[in-house]
Amino acid sequence: MARLLCSLLFLFSILGINPPAGVCDVLAVAAGIAPCVEEVVEAYIAQGGEAIGMVKGSCGVLARQMASGAPYDLLLASEPRWPNWLKGKGGILDLKIFARGQVVLWHEKSDPPKLLSLGKYLLSIPEPETTAYGMLAKEYLQRRGLWDYLIESKKIIFVGNAPQAVLAVRNGALDAAFIPRSMAIKAGGSYINIDRAVIDQVGGLAVGAGENARRFWLFCRSADVQAIWRKWGFEAVITK
Repeated sequence: MARLLCSLLFLFSILGINPPAGVCDVLAVAAGIAPCVEEVVEAYIAQGGEAIGMVKGSCGVLARQMASGAPYDLLLASEPRWPNWLKGKGGILDLKIFARGQVVLWHEKSDPPKLLSLGKYLLSIPEPETTAYGMLAKEYLQRRGLWDYLIESKKIIFVGNAPQAVLAVRNGALDAAFIPRSMAIKAGGSYINIDRAVIDQVGGLAVGAGENARRFWLFCRSADVQAIWRKWGFEAVITK
């Protein structure tokens, strides 16, 4: 029943309908880190926490939805840029770092992709404007002096988020993708870490967030879940 109510709440937000009282709190989470967050939610419920709904998307899209009144109680973003933007609009409180993430270059083959061969690859990259890992991928390629060449050669395909980047490679149209290490771990295949491409994962509570969301937010930053963050390739961070 709780899952049904959470799903209905998100549907109401899309349709612009005020949700009924009594539905569960809802977590808005960056799609690229969602596999790890799903396990954190499972651990929270296993320790007696109440069910919490989850909506996945790019950081920019979720932040803009919250600024427009979407009924999300907590945002877990893969970067500080959009949470800080939302804070500036008065739409989020209690901003904290909950982990640090790593950008990788991933493909489906068993041998890791070769960074020296980037100019030959057809690449999938999450949209840099709205996703942290797309932004870091762009910065890396600019440092390598490859960005303009790859754009002009039409060797980069932009997608909405990290799961879509993985799907684009799996469909056979592209060779490799820049994605979070957590998404690469879930996808299988092989990957290589990108130098100077580590970023703070930042979250915060919506104004008027429910009590269950507040408890879950504390749980995300507690010692109880550090092993889960590390399992999915993050650097764990404990904050109060």
